[in-house]
Amino acid sequence: MSDNLSVSLDGTRCKSYGICVSVMPDVFDTPPGSPTAVLLRDAVDADEREDLEEAARACPAQAIALDSGRKP
Repeated sequence: MSDNLSVSLDGTRCKSYGICVSVMPDVFDTPPGSPTAVLLRDAVDADEREDLEEAARACPAQAIALDSGRKP
């Protein structure tokens, strides 16, 4: 069974630093002229978790959140 992780990007926090794009260019993009990054997809496979966590940790604006969807 493949566990997907949901990812969200808070556009009110994002300042378009682009770190997320450099870590996960298939998930995040910064369109020309856009004040914020955008999500290209809102879920990633479990095997991409490490990269997604790195992108979230590296975001200076703390605009990236992930959720495994599991309840404790």
